[in-house]
Amino acid sequence: MLMYSKIALGNVKKSLRDFSIYFLTLAVGVALFYSFNSITQQSMVLDLSEDQRNIVQLLSNTISGVSVFLAVIMGFLVVYANQFLIRRRKKEFGMYQILGMTKRNVSKIMSIETLLVGFLALVVGLVAGIFISQFMMFATAHMFNTTLDSFKFVFSQTALIQTVIYFVVMFVVALIFNVTTVSRYKLIDLLNADKVTQTVKVRNLTVSVLLFLASLGIIAYSYILLQHNGLKQIDEEFAMATALVSVGTALFFFSISGFLLRFMQMQKGFYYKGLHSFILRQFNARVNTAWVSISLVCAMLFVAVCGLGTGFSLVDSMNSSFSKIKTYDVSVQINPGSERSYTPGPADSYDYLSVVQKLDPEWDKTIKNAFQVDTYYAQDDPTTPSFTYSSIDAVTGKRFTDYFTGYSGQDDPAQRNVTLMRASQYNKLRVASGLEPVDFGTDGYMVWTLDTNLIKYWQDSLAHNPELTIEGHKLHAVGGTLDIAQTQGGPSLMPAFGIVVVADQSFPSSTVLTNSYILGNYQTPGDATEAQFHDQIKQYFGDGSVTGNDSDPYSLLLVVTASQYIQATAGLSGIVTYLALYIGLVLFIACAAILALQQLSEASDNARAYQVLAELGAEKGLASRALFVQIGVYFLFPLLMAAAHATCAMSIMVDVIKSIGNFDVASSIGGVVAVVVALYGGYFLVTYFAARSIIFRGAKRMQ
Repeated sequence: MLMYSKIALGNVKKSLRDFSIYFLTLAVGVALFYSFNSITQQSMVLDLSEDQRNIVQLLSNTISGVSVFLAVIMGFLVVYANQFLIRRRKKEFGMYQILGMTKRNVSKIMSIETLLVGFLALVVGLVAGIFISQFMMFATAHMFNTTLDSFKFVFSQTALIQTVIYFVVMFVVALIFNVTTVSRYKLIDLLNADKVTQTVKVRNLTVSVLLFLASLGIIAYSYILLQHNGLKQIDEEFAMATALVSVGTALFFFSISGFLLRFMQMQKGFYYKGLHSFILRQFNARVNTAWVSISLVCAMLFVAVCGLGTGFSLVDSMNSSFSKIKTYDVSVQINPGSERSYTPGPADSYDYLSVVQKLDPEWDKTIKNAFQVDTYYAQDDPTTPSFTYSSIDAVTGKRFTDYFTGYSGQDDPAQRNVTLMRASQYNKLRVASGLEPVDFGTDGYMVWTLDTNLIKYWQDSLAHNPELTIEGHKLHAVGGTLDIAQTQGGPSLMPAFGIVVVADQSFPSSTVLTNSYILGNYQTPGDATEAQFHDQIKQYFGDGSVTGNDSDPYSLLLVVTASQYIQATAGLSGIVTYLALYIGLVLFIACAAILALQQLSEASDNARAYQVLAELGAEKGLASRALFVQIGVYFLFPLLMAAAHATCAMSIMVDVIKSIGNFDVASSIGGVVAVVVALYGGYFLVTYFAARSIIFRGAKRMQ
């Protein structure tokens, strides 16, 4: 066994570049598995509430479940990598058998090599993962909108055990595969493994062109379907768009090699310059045989890019809105009782603040400056709205449905009632937000809205016709017409669709009360008061939700603090973010590794082709550049197609997310580019240098 170990160690040392992709993939995979599965331990050093810790536990459980799925992907990748290594070393294994070794002895050497590389990758990956997890603590703190007072080293024994188990299982599967594969090879096949005859198939130009144009048409039509669907609902249109883009992508890669080669052959000045003809034929040969795997890689890259794009920007987008929510410490949303809700009548309101004070006798001891605001629909009959978005469309010529992408129901969203608010109550919100009140006069109005995709609707509509008419009252715009997220309404009152604020004197005489809101701040700001009010909520409001009966003026009363809302929202966005980044990064590694291994296999097969180039007088530098371009194009093609698909999908996702809040596209693009440069670009460079080493060792006469 000692002799076999020495041989295995020597093989690993002399074949470091052959093992580089395998080692790099394993090490990065281990680092990601450990760092993401150590979330629970990271949170232990953060100042989190009980609710936040519950969310962290949910996140940890979810990541553990996803890790099983990703471990399967990595397992297939390990087997795929070992297949390349075996194929690369067939002749070497044949020589061992000629020297008297049995297949069992060869399997022992290979098993020791696999375990050695796997063990080193596991150690390096764990060290890197522990290092990365220390930085992820700060990301977790930022995600939950808390701070880390001082650096504390964190080590997760649970994450270590999970990671080791996952990768030990992978290595065992790889060993079984390796031993089984080698035992099936005949000696003659092993000795002649390097004598590969490559046949370059050139498809019919007319067929290639037609398939290429058809693929572009199918992809374009799938984009149109997806844009029309707007991710509003998962229906037949969405399924059709998904199926078409998959078929179009496969046809694109199936036809591009024959089309590109034949097209370039007609460009004689380019085709016969340098080694362009050699590069194109090499690319054609590879895509001809690997178009299915390239299509699958493209699909995985698409998911990875979308996941990373969402993950990098979601948390910053959410955290940027939290500072505005903190305007009020406490928010109470009241759904009116049956005798008030949707009952047409005068535009009056009910004193719900007194109701809350009766439910919570200690309210005034904790809360100060509380006030109530109400929202209404203009309606003189329960079944006939009198002021809807369609009534605005009829005057302005715009269409609400062209701007609103978040609707998923069957009814026409333009028939929605437009929400109204009294100017006097709106000015209370402005003063509480530190803003000057607006003079509405007797017939003024303005629109209060969030920074969502519906801003464009209001801007376009009111720019065309700034006057609105409600129940015969003609209103003119005041205060700049639009209040875009300047005035704050707390976590419950967020005018995502826009609220039309109307002067009290012109407020519709027949309305229905839709909701009331009570907003206030703590008498003494701080964690102690927050904890005290939480106790009050548990004592007087139960879980914060109070259901009324027929004798109560409310049907539902919801109490929430800004801190509670921020914690819950940050936690949910954190789950989505970490999962998106985790899945995206692992898929990126898998895609890059698959492309790298395919190129290394090709380099191993084509060493003799490059040797012929050397014999024909090709300089070493020229051949190196040819190899660089060949591998670069192979890496770039599926990435560009995936980026095109992701651009279409992300543009729609941005619109959907903007229907509920802001979305920082710039940070998303920057994060994805950074990952592409670091991970994808890193794999490309490692692949190039490894392939260069393989080829130049096989072409020793190249000068």
